[in-house]
Amino acid sequence: MKNALFIGIATVFMLGSCSSGEKKIISVEKKVAYKKLDPVHADRKLAVEVSGMSCEHACGGSIRMALKETGAVDRVSYDFESGRKTNTAYITFDKSKISADKIVSIIETINEKQFTTGKVSSTDIEGESKSESPVTSDNQEVKTSKIHVEVPETSWEIPNVFKFFARLID
Repeated sequence: MKNALFIGIATVFMLGSCSSGEKKIISVEKKVAYKKLDPVHADRKLAVEVSGMSCEHACGGSIRMALKETGAVDRVSYDFESGRKTNTAYITFDKSKISADKIVSIIETINEKQFTTGKVSSTDIEGESKSESPVTSDNQEVKTSKIHVEVPETSWEIPNVFKFFARLID
């Protein structure tokens, strides 16, 4: 009797827990829009001593992103050495769009004021080539050149297999 009661209760729970057979399909669409920035015509180079950087990739990347978002910074590179207390950031920018003081202020507010700046020096960019060279994702210029190579034309034929076997039989 206990077994029958147990089987009955188990059957009721199993039938009650079954779904109606309807399947719900949930789709999520994620769109990421990137704002296309106007090209920056850098005419000034800034060297800033930065303390508080533990790595070039993450720390340097957060500084680079924050400065690039201004639309006035062309390039950010580093003289970074792991374990060194102070590293140097080299920033090329358009002085008509942003000042050196504003750049230093942005660096000092990134990541809840993680970075502190030291000695700052700024110079005009003179005589440097301002050609539009392609740039990779890690801000390295890609140099391209054309090379003319003469290749002699060659031709070849597939031998006639039937003639080969015909000669063997003769």
